[in-house]
Amino acid sequence: DTQEYNALMAAISRDRHGRGMRRPLPSKLFKHGTRTELFHLVVEQTCEYLRSEFPELADLKWRIEEVPELDRGEALTRYTTRKASMTIVLYRIPIERLSFKGADLRAQIEQSVISAAADLIDKDPWELIHPS
Repeated sequence: DTQEYNALMAAISRDRHGRGMRRPLPSKLFKHGTRTELFHLVVEQTCEYLRSEFPELADLKWRIEEVPELDRGEALTRYTTRKASMTIVLYRIPIERLSFKGADLRAQIEQSVISAAADLIDKDPWELIHPS
């Protein structure tokens, strides 16, 4: 009877509020993958567009980091550029969390990539969005 009691108690502890056992969510709910996967995809697609449209960005490289390392009093940034290696470093969490309320996540990511690339080649971001 002790085994039956232990089995019953184990079943009760997993059955919260009488709703039965929880099941994993269907993968159809997450058809675009995780937020991090979406972030990487948008960065990759935007960089490919910039490389194909602007010869000065043909050697553009990119990296994604979670957050920048900051010294005391330094402002949080969404990206940094490394002109010597033609590299932009994008900081995922500031881009996702510190943007305009209600703004589309994909647009926020694209805007950060374009701003970083423009900074890398000393252009205004609008010149990369609306080439003449």
